Formats: sequence, structure tokens, C-alpha cells
Amino acid sequence: MQESLQERDVYFDNLKFILILLVVIGHFMEPFNGERTTQAVYQFIYSFHMPLFVFAAGYFSKSIRYPKYYVNLVSSLLVPYVIFETLYTLFDFYTQGHDKLNFTYFYPYWILWFLFSMMLWKMLLPYLLILKYPLAICIGMSLMMGYALDVDYYASISRTLYFFPFFIMGFYFKREWLDKLKTRRNVVSSVMIVTIGFGLLYTLSPVLSTSWFYGSLPYLEFGIDTWYAAGYRLLTYLFTVVMGLAVLTIVPDSKLPFTHLGEHTMYVFLLHGFLVKGMLHYGWLEPFDSAFGRVMLVVLGIAVTCMLSSAWVRRCFGWIIEPNVQFLFKKRIRRKAKEAQKKEEF
Repeated sequence: MQESLQERDVYFDNLKFILILLVVIGHFMEPFNGERTTQAVYQFIYSFHMPLFVFAAGYFSKSIRYPKYYVNLVSSLLVPYVIFETLYTLFDFYTQGHDKLNFTYFYPYWILWFLFSMMLWKMLLPYLLILKYPLAICIGMSLMMGYALDVDYYASISRTLYFFPFFIMGFYFKREWLDKLKTRRNVVSSVMIVTIGFGLLYTLSPVLSTSWFYGSLPYLEFGIDTWYAAGYRLLTYLFTVVMGLAVLTIVPDSKLPFTHLGEHTMYVFLLHGFLVKGMLHYGWLEPFDSAFGRVMLVVLGIAVTCMLSSAWVRRCFGWIIEPNVQFLFKKRIRRKAKEAQKKEEF
């Protein structure tokens, strides 16, 4: 019997909730990552959480159907990006007391690089797929871009190229592959891999820069000016892929108390930055500067993530995070987009 709506995959809702929780916890921990244990935890989080978010985004970009694909790109990414880039700029201006108000839409504000890069990945994907070996091409471009000294935060180009391979991996990933991964033996092995990975980061944390996982800086910024500098980025990719596969294997695929919260990660992502930056500016994070305080930061991160995923937050902020911008499109385009949506609902 056909259903009117596609059933959600609870596995990916679980995955997205866990990842957005790590995003929030990581941002709360960021001011304190000078301490060794905190830095190791911070590096551990950053070694896989954004790559897996990008991977999931690629996985859900398989249906490139015009015009729905591009209508969603504008309504779900472009418009929210412009809105929140404006809001965060105003927020910084009034809280930080800047002398001049600068709107820098091609220099994404802090967390908003993800939305900007997402737009670029989705726009480039149809063209990349007509080429042979798109994954190898993306990895090669990322490795070569690390040698360029004039590539910085402008248009999030460096991060876009660095994380693009994970988007491509997600696009080609098949759900049945995950089912094969999730054997009891593989789950146990993955727990061991994650533990060993954290231990390795803890050992290397005094000399390892977290910026390797950001993908936003050229090799020269790390003091590496040799011809084989790309090898370090390749090692970073290798570590991230191993950790990512292990985490994908560990994430449960059954419905859990937090599963439904994974449906609304965009609310958490776009709103939590105001809390983090506000608390940091007003000194409200200073009491957490202790071993016990680090534990409480995790508790705070869980509370904030659950709160921003709640129904009342969605009712209050849905109009700005999921704005109705159908008026921007021609009637013919709106009609075709709705028809494409109906054809995909089984």
C-alpha cells in the first residue's frame, strides 16, 4: 500500500540530532580549548561532526529535479542565509560596540559559512556529475587549493572545496551500505576505533592545530612550505573518514526519545549562535572555566539543543527560519515545483 508521505529515516534523524548537539557543545567549549583535555575533546568533535553533516546534506541531495531542486535552494538556503547574515551582523554591531556597521555577505559570518557553502555545493553538483571521477576531482582541488596563499574566508571558497568531497560521498552513498556496516562486530570495532582516535588526538593535541579540521587555511599558515604539504591534508582526510565511518556505524537506527528532534536541526544551528556569542560577550561563560564547568557545558549544550528544537521555538521563529517566499517565483515555476514534490511522495 502506498503512503501519501515518505516515511522519515529515523537513523538520519538520530544522526542529525547527535551532530547538531556536538556543534552546540563544541561552540560552548571553544573559548576554553587551551586546556589539554578540553582541546582534545574539541578536536575530536571537529574531526568528524561537520564532515558528517556535509555527508548527510549530500545524501539528501540525490533528487536533482528542476525546478524543485533550485526552488528549495533559494527558499531553504539563500533567503535564510541573507536574513541571518544580516541579523548576526547587527547583533555583533550592538553587542560588541563596533564603530561601523559592515554587511559582508561574501564573507560568511562564523557558523553561516555552512549555508553559503551548501548553496555552492548544490549549484555545482549537477555540473560536477557530468565529469568522470567527481570525488577524485574534488579531493585534488582541495589538496591544490591548500597551496594558494590568496584563498581565505572570502566566499567560503577554501572550506567549500575542503568539505566538498564529503558532500559527494554522501550523494553516492546508498542506504543499504549502512545496513551492511551495522553488524554487532562492526559496532564493537567502531567503538574501539573512536576510543583510539580520541586517545591519538589527546596525545597530539599539544602540537596539533585544530585548524587542520577547519579546512580554511593554506598550508603556509601551519608553517609548512614544502611540496609535500598536501600530504598533511590527505592524512587529515584519512583520519576524518575513518572516524566518520565509525560514528556512522555506532549511531543507533531505532527510534529514541530524541529522534524527533533531529527533524529540526536548522533551528538549533541558526539560533544557538546568538546564545553562545551573547553569553561570551557578557561573561556568562566564565563560571564554566573549571573541570566541573566543562562537564556542565555539556549539560548546557544538551539543554540548549533540546530547547531550540522544541515546538514552541519552531512556532516563534518558523516564519524567519522557514520563510514562505513563494511570491519570489513565477506561477509556472511554483506549479512545476509542487508537481515534482507530489511525484516524489510515496
